[in-house]
Amino acid sequence: MHATTLSALFAHPSFQLLFLSILFTLANVLIGVSIFAKDARKKGYLVHRFVYWLVIACISLYLIGNHFLLENSLFDYFVFIYFLFIIPLSRKMDVTLHAVLSSIGLVLLLGVAAFGIF
Repeated sequence: MHATTLSALFAHPSFQLLFLSILFTLANVLIGVSIFAKDARKKGYLVHRFVYWLVIACISLYLIGNHFLLENSLFDYFVFIYFLFIIPLSRKMDVTLHAVLSSIGLVLLLGVAAFGIF
């Protein structure tokens, strides 16, 4: 994903998937915060879970797309494993810890995008 211009970066299909996963993760963090504040867990929980699986699907498609281009790094796989295992496990521990680890996941996704540019 070595782009020289911003338009070339956003034209790259795998970056579009990564950008979507970043947006979905940000939306999911905001949904999770709104669920906690209003204590409307039943209705909001289903939306929160659906958006989480959208993030997992986008990251998976990003990795599959980059696999054929041989551009995946170990950091990309680490972030996928982090989203697949660490974040769901933190949900069972503490709500605040889950929010912090999800926010760290968002930062890791931004790191994947930043390291993918160079």
